[in-house]
Amino acid sequence: GSDGGVTAAPADERMETVGEKWLFFDVDGTLVPFGENAAPSKRTLDALARARARGHKVFLCTGRTRCDIGPGLLCFDVDGVISGAGARIEMGGVCLRAKPLPLTLLRRTAAQILRRHVSCILEGTYGFYYVGEGGERMPWDFPRIRRAGEITRAMSVEKFTAHTVSEAEFAPLAAWLAPWYDIYARPDGRFFEMVRKGQDKAAAIRWLCQRFDVDKADVFAFGDSANDLPMLRAAGMGVVMGSAPLSVRREAALITGAVEEEGVATALERLGLA
Repeated sequence: GSDGGVTAAPADERMETVGEKWLFFDVDGTLVPFGENAAPSKRTLDALARARARGHKVFLCTGRTRCDIGPGLLCFDVDGVISGAGARIEMGGVCLRAKPLPLTLLRRTAAQILRRHVSCILEGTYGFYYVGEGGERMPWDFPRIRRAGEITRAMSVEKFTAHTVSEAEFAPLAAWLAPWYDIYARPDGRFFEMVRKGQDKAAAIRWLCQRFDVDKADVFAFGDSANDLPMLRAAGMGVVMGSAPLSVRREAALITGAVEEEGVATALERLGLA
């Protein structure tokens, strides 16, 4: 469809794609419905397999940290995984780059979270940790951080999220966080994701492309949320799911269907990648 000045190509229009392409897929809201550890649909899996069979490289590029990518999501072959919203890069099962949050910054951040009474989850490579207690009580039984000094380097925390009853509850903490982190808010103002500035999905993609001498024109990114915008801009072709907010759809080179409408498979076929 078209709105906000964005026009998707007609459904029957097939594009021609020549040469090896590097394809980066957000997970939640793009490959699978939000928060599910289910496998992508059969049609999506078939399209991804066809893309790899044609010589294209397929990467997961997700805000989830490595411990949160279950076997359901990794039930198919990928060439690499960018996790922690850009903090960790793996290829062929080998970690090429890991950039957890610096311990000093993380402890200062945790002290502010505790002082301002906001419920937050620190997301590590190997596990999650609960810090702060605000109006939103969370049901998960993660280890609890009661003092900033309890945080260790071994926790390998890559990013964190805040769960609040309102935007107002988060505002004082947000003001402190803003110089250090990019803050991505869900539209309901009750969920916020913090990614260290300069260390997002786009930075990870650019690092990989530089290392393997891949041209931006050969990079395709698929996403649905505000935290995918840097990645979509770093790609030669940004494909946005139909379920995305208008602010994200506005920046799409191509708009496809939602997850439930097999948007990824449709886009791969239309772009001549599968």
